[in-house]
Amino acid sequence: MIQEKTRRVADLAEQLSEALMTAAICADEIRAILRTELDGRAPGRWGRSRAAKHRYPQPQRPLVDSSTFSVFWAGKICPLRRTILFRLAERLARQPNQYITADQLLRDVWEGGIKSPETIRSAVRHLRQRLSNAGMEDLAAAIYGTGGHYGLILDGNLP
Repeated sequence: MIQEKTRRVADLAEQLSEALMTAAICADEIRAILRTELDGRAPGRWGRSRAAKHRYPQPQRPLVDSSTFSVFWAGKICPLRRTILFRLAERLARQPNQYITADQLLRDVWEGGIKSPETIRSAVRHLRQRLSNAGMEDLAAAIYGTGGHYGLILDGNLP
C-alpha cells in the first residue's frame, strides 16, 4: 500500500514538473512574441531598442509536450509518441545549451536499462531524422554529440 502511494506521489510530482516546464516555455514564447510586436512600435513605447535586443537575446526552446508526446518548433509539430525518442528530446530540451553526459542520459532516458554508447548514438541519429522529416532541420542540426556528451545547442555557441 505504501509503495502504491509513493509511486503515485512520484508520478504526480513528475507530471507537475513537466507542466511547469511547459508553462515556462510557453511564457518565454509569449514574451518573445510580445517583444517582437512592441519593438515594431514607435520609440518611447514599451519596446526595447535594437541595442537592448542584442544585449538580451531571447533563447527559443522547443516545446516538448508530454500530453501529446510531440515536439513543437517554429510552427511545426513532430509527433514522437511515447517512445525513447520522445524521452530523449524531452531530456535534451530540459537543459538547452548544456552538454549532458552519456551516463546521465542512460539514467534519465533509459532508466539505467542499457549500457551501450552505440544505443545513444543510434537514438540521437533517429531523433535527428524524425525532426528533419517534420521540417525541423535546424532543430535536428542543433543536437550535438561529442566525447560521450550530448546537447541541444540552440544559441549557436558550442560550450
